[in-house]
Amino acid sequence: MGNNSIIDRSWLTEAKETISQWSYIMLKDADNNDINWDWVRLLDLEHGIGVATPADLEPGAESNVHNLLKADLQIRDRLEAIIAKMSMVFMRDFDRHIKTYELPRALAYADRRLNDEIALLRDRGVAEGLWTVADEDRERVTVPVLTATADVPVDDIQDRTAEIVNARAEQRKADREKREEARHHRQMALLNADEVSYGSVEAGPDESAPADSSSDAGSNDYLIEAQPVINDDNPAVPNAEQVARDETAVAEPRYARFRHAAAEHTADRMAAAPKDYWREVFLPGRGVDKVMGIDLETNGTEPYRAYIIDVGFEYMNMASPRPKDAPGDYQYDKDYYQGGDAYDQHRFSFGVSPEAARHGNPFIIQLTGIDISTRVGEKYPLFDEDPEAQADLLKRLTSQPFVAHMATFEHSFFMLNVAGYAEAYRDGHVTIIDTLPMSRLWDEGSIPCEGHPDGDNTLDAYAKRQGALREDDAERHLGLEDTHIMLLAMKHHLTQLKAEARGPWGPNGKAGSGGKHIVQHRRHYRR
Repeated sequence: MGNNSIIDRSWLTEAKETISQWSYIMLKDADNNDINWDWVRLLDLEHGIGVATPADLEPGAESNVHNLLKADLQIRDRLEAIIAKMSMVFMRDFDRHIKTYELPRALAYADRRLNDEIALLRDRGVAEGLWTVADEDRERVTVPVLTATADVPVDDIQDRTAEIVNARAEQRKADREKREEARHHRQMALLNADEVSYGSVEAGPDESAPADSSSDAGSNDYLIEAQPVINDDNPAVPNAEQVARDETAVAEPRYARFRHAAAEHTADRMAAAPKDYWREVFLPGRGVDKVMGIDLETNGTEPYRAYIIDVGFEYMNMASPRPKDAPGDYQYDKDYYQGGDAYDQHRFSFGVSPEAARHGNPFIIQLTGIDISTRVGEKYPLFDEDPEAQADLLKRLTSQPFVAHMATFEHSFFMLNVAGYAEAYRDGHVTIIDTLPMSRLWDEGSIPCEGHPDGDNTLDAYAKRQGALREDDAERHLGLEDTHIMLLAMKHHLTQLKAEARGPWGPNGKAGSGGKHIVQHRRHYRR
């Protein structure tokens, strides 16, 4: 991976040339607010979008730290609401009005530096005795909370990330419920249509009564165990006297057969309904073989705020023999790790901005052992400023399926950090396999408990159950080591599943490599 001493940032300004493409189809941000694209055009992405100068970040500066922090937070909230919407818009742009994903990457680049500036402005307030800062969990996210230590208002400079993220999550939940309700209505319409072919469950195959004439339709007892029932009070059901005088009525044995057929068809359609667990699309298939495992370590969880600081990846064949000429003596951080069938191992370290290094991150030191305060200088290039590193990684990501544990994390960072990745993904050139749903759905050892209602599906727990990590050890939280135990666990697991005709070899398994990828559909136009 590259190390460029001269950084070319002109692409940040050039990315704004695609604003006209985005503004054509993206009118609202993630919070349903109108987007002022002229405001976006005026942002100086190359030199910084915050209002503070380097001197303003020093304790004792003459500027008003409260006002600077307030202005920066407003810019960040406004910008991130736009970034949060761009992935969905780009992927759903089937007519390809938007040619590249350069603009979201450029906005995320600027937002990272703005976030660093915000952190140092908070630090300045602490140093000046204006407030204290403590991290607090707020539902889905952890945010820094300011507590005033002097006669200084802090309500208008609190971090609104939790409020924003949680409100969006609730809106997504409401939208899902509306879609599910609409899907249910469509399904019931199809079931009613099926009655024409398979026989009405009330009136029989000769349709002697309309399908909607049931007196108990819509009542609480209309469905029992998802199957319509016959109510004795339903006038549409023929009784013995009616059969005697009405030759069009259906004889009871024949009626029962048709009713059973309709019930079976109902059950089949219900079984074919979309599954609730959305990660199933990332499961591997029966034909999976060569894969590249990858794991990222970052100094935060949001790809538009955090930097990639450690990348580890290696290859492993799940079915065919490993290459004969591949070295087999690689030394991992944990010396007891078995090499297994892994080959072509790589570990790369990247840096953070000087501002991020100055702020530091004690949690990352504790988790990974990486001290980002030392990750500055030519030895540690910034990944989002290293086009050679990005190009090398993109080539690898598109050459075979890549595997990650909770792969949506890596995917989100690739989208906003790797030039060309979003375009390649949209064009169907990227296939993603996730070992998290493998653990949740195919590993019986993943027993639900109070702390893990879906079972313990962390990489640490999964690797231990699959014999890739010692019971008395823990995952290393370094890219290459975590990649290795993940691939070992995956191969052990697949070998067991194949022997037992389960997982990919079970009734719901996939052919081919499986995994998540974009399927290209041809658009048909009327002439």
